[in-house]
Amino acid sequence: MTRMEVKSGTNTSFWFDSWSSLGNLIEFAGERGTMDLGIPINSTVERAVQLYRVKRHRVTHLQLIENEVLALKNRGLNEEEDICLWKRENGEFREGFSTSQTWNIIRMKSPKVSWFKGVWFSEATPKFTFLAWLAVHNRLATGDRILNWNPQAIVTCWLCNTEIETRDHLFFGCCYSKEVWLGTIKNLVGNGRVSDWSRVLQVVVNGVRGRVRTFLLRYCFQAVAYAIWRERNVRRVGEGSQTASCLITRLDKMIRNKITSLKRKKGEQFEKAMELWFERSS
Repeated sequence: MTRMEVKSGTNTSFWFDSWSSLGNLIEFAGERGTMDLGIPINSTVERAVQLYRVKRHRVTHLQLIENEVLALKNRGLNEEEDICLWKRENGEFREGFSTSQTWNIIRMKSPKVSWFKGVWFSEATPKFTFLAWLAVHNRLATGDRILNWNPQAIVTCWLCNTEIETRDHLFFGCCYSKEVWLGTIKNLVGNGRVSDWSRVLQVVVNGVRGRVRTFLLRYCFQAVAYAIWRERNVRRVGEGSQTASCLITRLDKMIRNKITSLKRKKGEQFEKAMELWFERSS
């Protein structure tokens, strides 16, 4: 991931930093190499170059290391600071650390999934996004999944007490969650209001006319899903409950607060967001 460009050699570890064409020398020669070359394991490049005496080793890998040291000795060191170079996606090493470049190098890349726009978008709330991601993967501990490891568990929906709790039922096949979902988005997507999980996800992913309106739809989807899941958990542990209308009111206030903060942060970008939010009721 990194390579040192040696100038003075004072800040570069001879054995542990990658400064030569051989890479990390402790991995190349092993700890035995420190004894064979007579270079202490904690030596800097500067110290190694100053103290090294030619030994003409018979072992190939030691000869290669010696050649690197002699080449550096012949070139000479200066008083400038050593430079740390970071690897880029194209394999080149350059100054300056890039989070995105480093992340793309160390991660395992996979094809983009069809639903990513509905889950990952700027200005989202992380805890809402994480729950939406779990829901899309159907990894929430819903009743039908709990039943697989606990046959005695209560699997009936905690919100409507009528059907088995599944991901698709909870979002938004349940009469309670459906009321909260439709009562929150209202006419945000026009007349095409849907509550079936697969269709809701499709609408959220595809978006609607206008970037701000699309943001409101996606944010609303994640906020409602989070609120539904939280209400479900509160009821499951016996801490009381709230009506659908009460939850809708709380969601409305929370989303309006989000819009207000975005207007202050982004300015003109979200200038019409509040207007669009109020228009959904008309």
